[in-house]
Amino acid sequence: MYTDQTGEAVLTALAAMPPRQRRKAARRLIYKKSTRPEDLTEQLIVLDALETDSALTSFDHFYALIAGSHKVIEQVDVAVAKARSERMWSIWPKVREMPVGYGLRKDRTHLVFSYLNVAMNLDLLAGGVRAKDWAEAAIAEVDGLNPRQMTPYLFNSNSNTIKVLGIAVLSCRDELERMYDLSLRLVSYGIEVNNPIFWWVFSRFQSPKQFKDVKIRAAFESHRNTMRRVFAMEQACQATTPEAKQLALELVADRCIAQVNPAQKTALIEVVKKELLS
Repeated sequence: MYTDQTGEAVLTALAAMPPRQRRKAARRLIYKKSTRPEDLTEQLIVLDALETDSALTSFDHFYALIAGSHKVIEQVDVAVAKARSERMWSIWPKVREMPVGYGLRKDRTHLVFSYLNVAMNLDLLAGGVRAKDWAEAAIAEVDGLNPRQMTPYLFNSNSNTIKVLGIAVLSCRDELERMYDLSLRLVSYGIEVNNPIFWWVFSRFQSPKQFKDVKIRAAFESHRNTMRRVFAMEQACQATTPEAKQLALELVADRCIAQVNPAQKTALIEVVKKELLS
């Protein structure tokens, strides 16, 4: 929709819209990457402005910050990452105070682990200054999860949750086995509560007649990657020598850090090996 425009042009267009239309358009820009300007710098102009847009909710503001931070990591902009990382740490208490709600973009668990995921990667790009702090914060959040407050969106959230735990155990290695066990339980419970309540409606009116007509969803590939991360943690738990443990933890890092592009992954892995696994 705005792919060929500058950030300022997008913001000008939003400002001219009635509140309801502006809210709808702004949310598309936050949650649908395909609607944003192609240039990452122009995307950042838009997302940074949406962090404080009065037409949006606090959840939207945080997700705009998350989306913008992802762009900073993709650009491998270390200088910006350092300043932004400290800002994310200062805002973290406000994120933790968000209420439990129903709906993917109103789900506290999904927000918290989306935030932790980008914050931990941003910190790594900045040199891993707060790696231990973020690791302890992530583990505390997992320990505080209440199964009775989980919604079907736990299945979606677990993609980030397992990434976060994988990065956390690089700094808190004494928690490796316990976090691996919790990861198994989180993934299992996410599948359990993901079952639709009105499954009979789906089976009667929406399911294909033959398995060859079943479409393999993007969510399934995401789940496969989640399990690859869990298996990497399992290998680290089972390692019997320091050398094997080191290699297994490197695999955990390889599976869990941000890797939209090769430059991003290379930069993050270098910090992990130098600061967390040396």
